[in-house]
Amino acid sequence: MRNIAGIAIVSIFVFSIVLSGCGKLSKEEFAMEMDKYNQENTAAHTDLSNQVAEISGKVDAQGDALRSEVTMAKEAAITASQQGDADTITAAKEAAESGDAKLREELMQATDMVGAKAQEATESGDKMLQEQIAAVKDTNKMQAQQISDLEAALMATKKDLADTQAANVKPVSAATIQFPSGKVGLTAAAMEALDKAAAMIQSHSKAVVLVKGHADGSPVLRGKYRSNWDLSQARADSVVQYLKSKGVANKIESRGLGHTEPIAPVNTKAGRAQNRRAEVIVYPTGSMM
Repeated sequence: MRNIAGIAIVSIFVFSIVLSGCGKLSKEEFAMEMDKYNQENTAAHTDLSNQVAEISGKVDAQGDALRSEVTMAKEAAITASQQGDADTITAAKEAAESGDAKLREELMQATDMVGAKAQEATESGDKMLQEQIAAVKDTNKMQAQQISDLEAALMATKKDLADTQAANVKPVSAATIQFPSGKVGLTAAAMEALDKAAAMIQSHSKAVVLVKGHADGSPVLRGKYRSNWDLSQARADSVVQYLKSKGVANKIESRGLGHTEPIAPVNTKAGRAQNRRAEVIVYPTGSMM
């Protein structure tokens, strides 16, 4: 088709040259030239069409031949593939059956071996366990005896400790001082006794001190104290203040007991004088009973 288009363009170009070169043509001359051009163009077009038809025929023949060859090749490939698949499947099946039988045999052997080893291990383990149990029993017997001995020793130690603690907890009377009737002030004799008590207390850093104040039981008729309880408490507090003034830093507790703990007859002058007192009691281990 490109050749036909080219010829047409060339013919038009030539025809234009002829027209331009010859000047103005007559109608008859133009018709003659036009017929001549049409004849030549028709002949060229027919020749080109024949060539194109020939080429198309060859192309079609070659295409048919190629398609036939491709079809034959495809069918041959499919046949070979199917046959190969069948062979492969058969071989695979045979291999699987053979491998399965071999695997079963190996599994059976492994199972038998494991069972034998398990039985052997069980028997050996039972024997070892029995020996260990026997050894533990012997050890337990020995330990039980040792524990019994230790418990006996511990009980003896506790008893000794309790006896020692009882001896240490036992209170010690550091001083007993008297007071005039209705008074809470300390006499010279009382201060001398309390000085000795302070020295003894200071030698026991953990000691606890209890000061008891007492009255003689006579009714309190005048003064700033309303009862023997107030009077006895004031006497105990007076002793505590003096001990602290002497440098006693131990814990000190004071108690006013009124006339509830007489040490002498309350119906005699001498007995009442002894009952008007304060007691300094020391607990060396720091624990009051």
